[in-house]
This record gives sequence, C-alpha cells and structure tokens, in this order.
Amino acid sequence: MIFCTYCGKSFTRKEHLERHIPSHTNVKPHRCSLCQLSFPRRDLLQRHHFTYHEAKDPMQPSTGVPAIAGRTPIACLNCASAKTGCDKTVPCSRCAEKNLPCEARFARRQAKIGARSKSFSNIPAQQQRSSPPISHNSVPEMPKQESEPPMPSNSVLDPQLQGVSQAGTDYPLPAFHTQEFGTPPSGLREMDTTMCLDSGMLHDEVNYDLNFWSQYPPDLDMFPGGGMDANGQMPLPSFMDSLGGTSSASDAMNSTSMDTSLSRSHTRTTSIASHSDRHGSHSLEMAMPILMRDTAVPEFEVVVAAEAAWPLARCNRPIFSGSCPRTAIVHLENLEQHSRDASTWKLLDHNIATAEVDHKYEISVVPLNASSRDRILAITQGFLHTALETHRGGLQRWRHASTSGGGFNFLVLPPSRVLEYFLRSYVLSLAPYYTLVHGGTLDPNEVMLNNQASTLLLLLAIAYGAAALPTAEARCLTAGLTETCRISLFHIIEKDVELSADPVVLRCALLFTILGAWSGDAWHMNIAMGQRGMYLAMLKHAGMLEPAPPMNFSNLSTSTELIWREWQQREGKSRLVYNWVMVDQELSLFHDTAPILSITELETPMPGSEQLWLAKDSSEWLVALQHQQTSSSGNGTDWMNPNSLGGPPLTPSLCDLFQDMLHDNINRRYDKLSPLQLKLLLHPLQSLLCHLRQVLSCFSDFFGSRRGTRTVTKASTLLRLEEVQSLLQNWYELCLVHAKATPNCPVTRANLVLYHLISLNALTSFPEIERLARKEHFDGSSRELSLRHKRCIHQPEEATIHCGQVIRLICSMPREGRPHWWSAAIYRAALILWVDSLSRMDQNAQRMEKGQPFAIDSVMPDDPAVVSYLWSGEGIPVLTKGEGRHFKLSPEEILNHCIELLGQGVALRVSDGIKRKLQELAKNWSMESMQGGVSMA
Repeated sequence: MIFCTYCGKSFTRKEHLERHIPSHTNVKPHRCSLCQLSFPRRDLLQRHHFTYHEAKDPMQPSTGVPAIAGRTPIACLNCASAKTGCDKTVPCSRCAEKNLPCEARFARRQAKIGARSKSFSNIPAQQQRSSPPISHNSVPEMPKQESEPPMPSNSVLDPQLQGVSQAGTDYPLPAFHTQEFGTPPSGLREMDTTMCLDSGMLHDEVNYDLNFWSQYPPDLDMFPGGGMDANGQMPLPSFMDSLGGTSSASDAMNSTSMDTSLSRSHTRTTSIASHSDRHGSHSLEMAMPILMRDTAVPEFEVVVAAEAAWPLARCNRPIFSGSCPRTAIVHLENLEQHSRDASTWKLLDHNIATAEVDHKYEISVVPLNASSRDRILAITQGFLHTALETHRGGLQRWRHASTSGGGFNFLVLPPSRVLEYFLRSYVLSLAPYYTLVHGGTLDPNEVMLNNQASTLLLLLAIAYGAAALPTAEARCLTAGLTETCRISLFHIIEKDVELSADPVVLRCALLFTILGAWSGDAWHMNIAMGQRGMYLAMLKHAGMLEPAPPMNFSNLSTSTELIWREWQQREGKSRLVYNWVMVDQELSLFHDTAPILSITELETPMPGSEQLWLAKDSSEWLVALQHQQTSSSGNGTDWMNPNSLGGPPLTPSLCDLFQDMLHDNINRRYDKLSPLQLKLLLHPLQSLLCHLRQVLSCFSDFFGSRRGTRTVTKASTLLRLEEVQSLLQNWYELCLVHAKATPNCPVTRANLVLYHLISLNALTSFPEIERLARKEHFDGSSRELSLRHKRCIHQPEEATIHCGQVIRLICSMPREGRPHWWSAAIYRAALILWVDSLSRMDQNAQRMEKGQPFAIDSVMPDDPAVVSYLWSGEGIPVLTKGEGRHFKLSPEEILNHCIELLGQGVALRVSDGIKRKLQELAKNWSMESMQGGVSMA
C-alpha cells in the first residue's frame, strides 16, 4: 500500500498515486526552519522536527537555545503570533532580521517531555544514527491501523461553552471526540485560525499522534473556505454538517432539557477561541458556539442558550448565573475576528444604503473628519485589548500576547459613512426620549476631546445606533463595543475616583445601562441591572440631586455668551439627573422591582424649555429667553430688566411637582406640563405602586374579595391602592391635553404606554403570571387554574382594555425610532391576555358573552363600546389581524398574534429573544395536556 502524503489516501499502485497527486497542487508546503526541508503536511513537519531536531537529546534544547529547567523550547512569541517558522534560538533569525525583541517560549507540560525522553531512550543508538533523513520527494508510509473506530454519532456538548445538551435540544451542536491525539490536517488548522485559536497553543498542550486522523475520511473537507462566507459570517454550520449529520436548527429549545444540562457550574469563560476540557487521558471534547441560520439575523447558539438567564421575560424555566454561559468573550472575539480583514465591514456599507430612509432629524450629525477617526481607532484599539486581556487573563499565552502587542495587528472599524449612519440612528432612536444633545447638532469631532471618557461616549452612541440595524455585522459591532466600553468605563473610574462625579463619565454609564439592559444578551443585561445602583450612588454622591441656587442674570445684556455657557452646564447636569430618573423608572417597571431613587432626594430643578436647550448659539438662546419672558410677563416682575436683581423663575424639582400633584395644585400653579415633566411624574407613581404591590403579595388571599373579615393592614393597603389609581387617572387627564394637541409626539405616545403598563400593575401580579406560565407549583387542574387566575389578575375586564391600548399605541409608532422597551411591553400585554384567556377555556369558568365584538387594539379608551364593557360587561373583546379581520381571545391565537407583532418592528436582539420565548411558551403549553382538560392544543 502506498499513502498520499497530502491527504493520507492509500493506493495499491504507484501510477494511481501519481494520477492523484495533481489534485493537491494548491497545497502550500511546510518548510523546516532548521534544515529547510519541505513537507506536504504539518504533522509530517512536526514528526520530522521531533525526530531529527528535538529528540537527539530530549532533555536538551537545540543548538543556540538556552536550557531552562530542562524544558523543550518551542517557537518564540513573535513567530507564534505570526504563524511562521522559528529556529528557536535566542534571538531567532526572523526576529534578528526584523529587529524585534525575541522572547523564548517553552513547552509547559514536563510530563510529556519525560515520556518522550523515556520512549526515545528505548530506541537503540545504532537505529537512531542510521535513520535516514526524510526528503521532500519521498513518500513515507503511514502506519496502518488494524481497525478504524467509527465516527461517533452522538455528540456531547461541552457545558462550559454551550450550556445545553445535544440530547435535549433540536439545535445542531458542534462536537467531536477523539480516541487518540493526532495532528490536525490543514483544514482544521484553518478553522483554528478563523476561530482565533493560536496554533502554538495546540502544538504545546496537545500531544498529537498521526494515527488519529486516519479514523476519519481522508478527503473530508473539515472547514471549506477557511474564513468568511459571502455574507461575512463564519461558515460553521457547514462544518458541523460535514462532521456528523446533525439536524438543522429549526425548533426552539426545550426548557426542561436546558434546565437539566445547564445545572452544571461554569468555571471558565465561554469562548470562541477556547478549547474545551480534557476528560480522561485519551479524549478531547471540542465544541464551539455556532451561528443559527433559522432566524432573520444569524445568532450565536450560546447567546440563545443564555436567554433563559435574562432578568426579565421569564415565562419559561429560568437558569441562573452559576450555570449560565458567559457570552461576553464570544462577542469580543467575534469583533476581533471581524477586525482581521479590512473588507469585513463592506456589507454594512451596502446595508445602510438600502436601510437609510429620509427621516426628519431634529438633531443633525456632523461628519467625522480624518483626525477624529484616527483618534477613535487608536483609543478603541487599547480598549479592545484591555477587554480581551480581562477575559483571557487566566491563560498565560494571552498575557504574553498583550505585553508584546500580539493577538491581532490593529482594530478595523466600519467606514466613516457607516459610523455617521449609526450616530444618526442613535439620534433618531434615543434623542426624543433622553435629551442630552444640546444645540440641535451632534458633532463627534467636538465630542472627541482626545480623552478616554469622550471616546467611550462616542463608541457607546455608535453601538446604540448599530443595534437598530438588523444584520449580523451590526450586532457584532454593538455587542463587542458594549463589552469593550463596559470594562474600560470600570477601569477609568477605578484609576481616578474623581471621575465618578464627571458628567461625561455619568453619561457613559447612562448609555451603557440602557444599551446593556436592553441588549438581549444575558451577560450585559444582568451586569447593567447590577451596576445601575452603583452608578446612581455616584450620581447622588456627586451632589447632582441637591437643589441649585438661582442664576444671576443682571449682566445678561453684556455677558450673554458667558451666561449662556453657564446655563448650558447647569441644564446639562439637570437633564443628566432626570434621564437617570427615567431609566430607573423604566427598568423597575419591566423588571418588577422597586425604583432605587427616592422622590425626596430629587430636589434639583427639572429641565427647562426645549427651545432654550436646542438653541444653536447665545443670540438664539437670548431670543428664546425673551419669548419665554413675554409669555410669562403677566405673572409678575420683568426679570430681564437690567435694574432687576432677580432672574427667571426656577423650574420646580420633581419632588415639588409631585407634592403639587398630591395636593391637587398642578392646574392652579402650572399652565401646562411638558411631555418630559409628565414622564418624570411616572417615577413616584411607579414607586408608590410597587411598594403597595409588595405589601399585598404578603397576604395569602392577595387580591381576594373585599368583603368579610380583613385585617386593618390589608384594608388600609387596598385603600392606598385606590388612591394611587386615582393619581394615575389624574395623570392620564393631564397627558390627554398633549395627546390631542400633538397626536404624533413620540414622547407622549411612550408616556401613554408606560401609563397603561403601570395601571396593569395595579390590576395584576405579573410575577405570578410568569410563575403560572412556568407551571411552578401547578398541578394542571381546573380548580388550581381558577385559584391561580384570581391571584394573577384582579380585574380582568379593565386589564384587557389596558393591554389592548398598549398594543394599539405601539403599533401606531413608526417602525424606526420606537423606544427600546417596546418589545417588552408587547410581551407583558401578551402574557396578561394569555392567562386571562387560558382561564376562560375551563367550561366551569366561562362567562356568558353578550353584545357586539369590539377590537381592543383599535378603539380609544373613551369609546362607547369600551365604557359599556367596563360597566356592564356587554361586548366581546377581539384583536385585529390584517385588514378588517378579527379573532377572539384564545391562548394560542394571542401568542401567535403577538409573535407576529414582534416581527413587524426592527429586529433587535432583545425582540428576537422575546419572540423565541413566546414560541417556547406556546410549545410547552400545547404539547403537554393538563389535568382537567385545560390545554392550548
């Protein structure tokens, strides 16, 4: 038998081999750095190296390499990073030519050195001396195995990397096992390079044997292409298909199997570049997170597996941090991989050309100049290296790489045109709700003050804008920059504690909290929720919540520019504080937790007029100020008079405004509240309601009947709950003034959605609803379902109307520019309607329906059909589906309809995750029949 030196195929005749050899003309030979012999495969070069260069005296290195504790030298650090040959001298010839600092490396496992020495010592000396050198023209015969073990059919997933077992999920999970170590062929080496594996690492830590790869088909294309596909993605699914015939990723993960497989603790970071643990002395389990292709945007399967650890949308069986895969390193290495090729972002440039729409931007974005882009690249390069070093700190090779500039050569960001598009997307999506850009213009060149905090702010804005583009490349940039900026922000504050009071740093913290909490990645969501309290404490300790003294406007006519600059700084701090107040309220609402900030602490004045804030210069600001004085001149003194010692009246603090609301003085003291002030008033209302909900949840019958014997505590709590509902109704009447005057105002629409969600919290217990969806302590009987329904929903009719209004308002918003929490709002409305309709499926609990059907998602709250339904129960609530079509509220139809609604918006990572959660919920309740006949099937 004659073996092909390129692929290992066997032939009976030499002429057959000669006809086969031309098929390998494109194979790059491997040259020995010491004797300059060429070999067709890397394993033959390694065997030659060991036999004729290292094994002459295994305990002593080759000529020119100093011996350190009897360790065998390997390629130096620079040559290993460049994936090139090294003669292992100090300095080596390559480093000497390039004038590089040469740092020797040595094999870390001395047990292998001893084994090699022992095996070599058993060979007779005569046989060692008489072994002929291997020529590049010769064809060495490979040892023939007596029996080839079959390829394993059942892959086992490494829980360190994926967190879900192959047997319990329908997703294809890449894994293969070996019985003997061998040198991987060039195809797998290409895979290692693509997936950020250091070839020196495999050479150092794994004792390869030539016999391993003979058990697989020699002509197997392990990793076709060896790099990126046409869409700029790693073609991992094709690699998996070639290995074991796994099924395509089509169904959602089963929560039961996921809970079982994720119960093991993760002791190391999930990494694209990490190789897995060794189980035993002769087995290797290798698994890598792959990209799912069954969704609109390809997604890493490890990210999907971690969705069960989200701090919100917990309708399926959850997992916790001890068993949750760490996805941050996956995102960082994905960004690192994209930075290896300058053309990797070209697809983004093509995508924005088709995605950019003619929007009316109230805030314009100045183009990036060349010097600003260079500064961004230089600073971001250091940020990314710091983040990678933080996550790879446990591996010694990455510590060496970071000290000598290894890893990858340089960071590649998308073109300036793409970055500007992301900044415009950031302005469109976030600026209407969180007004931090003054003057009506976002100038990244001005933001870039060549310091780290300003660069962090700009990078976070780019990451937020990229999140709205539904492509894999944009998600790669968003997730990678989010984790990079998170680590760098923490390091900046640690190095200089005074920066904890810097407004730019606090704006970075605000943007990261929003970006992380709604990222759709469990790692960022949990960290953002955990660090929210730290950042709010920094805001408080900086003194920004304290009342501010009035400004002196006596020199307004002569020092307009100086007074305008001072006003801008004070107004910027005020808007920063109250943007944090809005974030605190939103996160507490969607995570069913209490707000952190107290209403009595918020004594700083609220933001002023938008006309003053958006003024482009001091003269325009002065004109707006004079207009404001004219409109308020009927109230008293003319404070713009040079002889006047006063100034414009200070805007009230949120604490003052809420006190006026409690005393019913708003209509008397204020002409009209702005949408921003109305949104801020939701914070103390949400805080009050959350406190009462926590007290009521401690009673056994919870929202039981109000008749009969009750304790004084519960009676007073229910009375206070009615008072909060009355305050919410007063707030709604104030907001209707703006809703009728400007029906298309995005802030007013978002305020109304938040109002309906807060009102739903007064009528329902959403944590109980999610517990029922997870079937916690639920036996499936009709009696148990009826009791749980009463505990979940107190007033079903009113809750149904509020859910319909949430859906109506969100669907009326434009597809681009919706608030970042819109998918979570759809999720909450869907689950409340689903539980209510689930209880009606029981024949004993069904009510007599009378009246005409009315669409709860297309009527206004004051519609006669709604009033009749709330007062007398007449009417049949339905949901609209398409043009003029309606359907009754059945559990399966509700979930399917809301899943379709989630697909109609911009495909964010969080909305895709919520869609998968609802699909899994429908699957869990449709497949398992419960006792008593209550089922969605």
